[in-house]
Amino acid sequence: MNRQEPEPAAPDDLASGMPALAFMIGDWELDYTVTRNGSTTRTICGTGSIRRFLDAAYITFDYVMRQKATMEKIGAAHGIFAWDKKAGQYRFFWFESSGTFLQADGSLSADHPLALEWQGVNCRQVFRRVDAGAMYLEMRCPDEDLLLRVDFTRMTGAGPTPD
Repeated sequence: MNRQEPEPAAPDDLASGMPALAFMIGDWELDYTVTRNGSTTRTICGTGSIRRFLDAAYITFDYVMRQKATMEKIGAAHGIFAWDKKAGQYRFFWFESSGTFLQADGSLSADHPLALEWQGVNCRQVFRRVDAGAMYLEMRCPDEDLLLRVDFTRMTGAGPTPD
């Protein structure tokens, strides 16, 4: 399936909300690397789906994580991205199959990474577009000496074509 590369948001569009996140829409293969205290502690894989809903006013992110060696399911989550017009920032609501619920606030900078600051924990997460077929998220939690990197590779022949 031929996919059209999404146009990055122009600087004037940075305050417009959800259209600036079009690069995230689609189905993804996920490759996790978790580093704690300077050493990689485990590698995880998974699949994720990022979709618009309610007339594209929101974006959902659903994923399943698996142990790479055994493909055993080890977790799942559902996230919702929203644009808070009043505050001029993104809100991200995160629900894990473990029962954990977290919320983050974020912004999109001129070079287009979406940066999120998690509430109640000292963690910063960035989503960055690499190209039409790849992006990554990186989360740093200094209090836990944790670095999480998830590389996203767009699945071919699946999911919607981004705007």
